[in-house]
Amino acid sequence: MDTQDRTSSEETFGATPPVNKTGDNRNGGLSGRTRFKYGFVAGLAAGAVASGAMLLGSTVFGGISLPEEFGSEITALMPPAMFAYLHQLIGGDAKFYLFYIILVGQCLVFALSGGLYNLAIASRIVGARADKKRARLDWLDGVALAFILWLLTGLLLLPATGAGIFGAQTPVGLQNSMVSLGIVGLIFGLLFAAFQNWLIVAFGREKHGAGDGDEDEETGFGLSRRALLKRGFIIAGIGLLGVAAYRFISEGGGAVSAPVGRLVQQFKSKIVPPPVPNYGTIQPVRGLSPEITSNDQFYIVSKNLFSDPTVNASSWNLVVNGEVEHPFSLTYRQVLALPMKQQYESLECVSNDVGGPYMSNALWEGVPLGDLLQRAGVKTGASKVVFYAADGYSDSIHLSKALEPTTLLAVRMNGATLPDGHGFPVRMLVPGIYGMKHCKWLTRIEVVNTDYQGYWQQRGWSDAAPVRLTSRIDTPLTGAMLPANRPAYIAGVAFSGDKGISEVDISLDNGSTWQRATLKRPYSNLTWVLWELPWTPTPGNHTIIVRAIDLEGNVQNPNPAPPLPNGSSGYHTISVSVS
Repeated sequence: MDTQDRTSSEETFGATPPVNKTGDNRNGGLSGRTRFKYGFVAGLAAGAVASGAMLLGSTVFGGISLPEEFGSEITALMPPAMFAYLHQLIGGDAKFYLFYIILVGQCLVFALSGGLYNLAIASRIVGARADKKRARLDWLDGVALAFILWLLTGLLLLPATGAGIFGAQTPVGLQNSMVSLGIVGLIFGLLFAAFQNWLIVAFGREKHGAGDGDEDEETGFGLSRRALLKRGFIIAGIGLLGVAAYRFISEGGGAVSAPVGRLVQQFKSKIVPPPVPNYGTIQPVRGLSPEITSNDQFYIVSKNLFSDPTVNASSWNLVVNGEVEHPFSLTYRQVLALPMKQQYESLECVSNDVGGPYMSNALWEGVPLGDLLQRAGVKTGASKVVFYAADGYSDSIHLSKALEPTTLLAVRMNGATLPDGHGFPVRMLVPGIYGMKHCKWLTRIEVVNTDYQGYWQQRGWSDAAPVRLTSRIDTPLTGAMLPANRPAYIAGVAFSGDKGISEVDISLDNGSTWQRATLKRPYSNLTWVLWELPWTPTPGNHTIIVRAIDLEGNVQNPNPAPPLPNGSSGYHTISVSVS
């Protein structure tokens, strides 16, 4: 008897009918594959909403953000060479792409949990031809799934990132973390049950009515798993190509390379005596950076992938402790009552590329750190001062640098209260060192006798981090088309941390000769310097190179280097066409 004869015989004697192509099992329910798909799709939809609620809670109410915690751990585990490559490929926005990838991954985890939950309670998930009450998930199913995810996240996932059980080691704290995770879990669980009930009603009836679908080909939602994965990879590939294309176009068709061999051959690292600055009046040229950067235009960089902390000044206090004789704390009002000083200072991010935008200048007002350390009484043997921030960030500087009179706790910026994005209520200012040491949202200052390594140092970046002498051409832009034989200007900025600028030179012949630019006298030796060179361009293609010399006679290094680990180096070079 062949299979067909055997089946007919079984049906004749009232046996259980065979499985059909719609994915029904012998009891009229859904197959395991179909149950998983319903749960996966419902979990994905509910997970997207729950992830949005998590981000909202983190931003507004101070709840925990899992993408932030996982992103921090990923950057810590990533080899420095890979970090440098990705930064070079994608640029300063790399952290946002990492955030989006983690967020999508979180939604997929939610989706996977929904599918697995359906498999775990398989006997209750039945098809549209079964009893309607059994076809629905109860709200208790959502609560149960939420509780399972809450436990897994708090007891396994968060400790794996170094955040402690239920995020106890994060600035959010144990209680806030447990509550925020619980709320997000409930949102997911209840929506998961509701979405799945809707899917079974909306799609289950259509699928079972068709009767001829092939589950290996169709998911019930228009795509097979293979097609869905294929399209997902295609979309991801297009996204990466789009990022690369944007970088290529925004940089004027790619970076213009200076003739490094010739520049290095002619390079002298120091000029003795240093040049006398060529101060003069510069013309207001379109495109040249303003000498003082407005607060809303001042660059912002932080470790945070999605949102920076918002600190309540009324409950905030600053703790000074560690290797000191007299630990103390200050409220915001008490900090504002301390003697203040003002200083003009430019900041630059260590991740700034040559010619990059992460450099700005402002007038700051604050309290000298040395005054607080003197009050605390630093113990013999102390070597470093560690700064801790409200977002879990930390960094350190040497005690000698902390005691310099220009190292400040800033509370005002360009005459206004320090903005949230720039570290309200208090941030550090450490002239001569890259911006990662200028800790924002300061909460604690600890004096230590160990070689403390901060957040970025643990990820391969320089601990000393002195600003490398740099210069930038603001105008014309690379790739610009200029009219011939009409007076124009080449202009930009130069910066050397706390060493000032004595000279800026421009070359129009690949470094064979240099022309000295006019400098605008700066507000202080802690700021950048605006420079300008009159130029009447002749027809043809021109390459423009800039270099700077500081007040100590140090000459800008022409050897190209990426930002990681010590900050970028090389000469900013652009090309223009004149007709």
